[in-house]
Amino acid sequence: MKTKTVTIPEELLDLLKQSHLGSRSGAGQVRIALAIHLSLEGVVSIGKAAELAGEPSVELEWMLAQMGLPTVHYELAGYVEDLRGLAEAEQRQKAS
Repeated sequence: MKTKTVTIPEELLDLLKQSHLGSRSGAGQVRIALAIHLSLEGVVSIGKAAELAGEPSVELEWMLAQMGLPTVHYELAGYVEDLRGLAEAEQRQKAS
């Protein structure tokens, strides 16, 4: 993977040290924070975010859960479809 060097204010790095990512190296903190952001924005999947962060998917999902962030992203259409499926399953169970 190609890399670039960027300048990051020390204040931002100090704040990252206080976050859930604080136990990792500075570069690791930045990589994971950016990957999480891209995932939450819907730019990349959670799997791609994990790859970019250099973490196993399950580890990145665990980090998200510990931070109170979603690990699954629903679009409204998918949510409505799931609700419809649950309602249909409930009706079938009642009819049995």
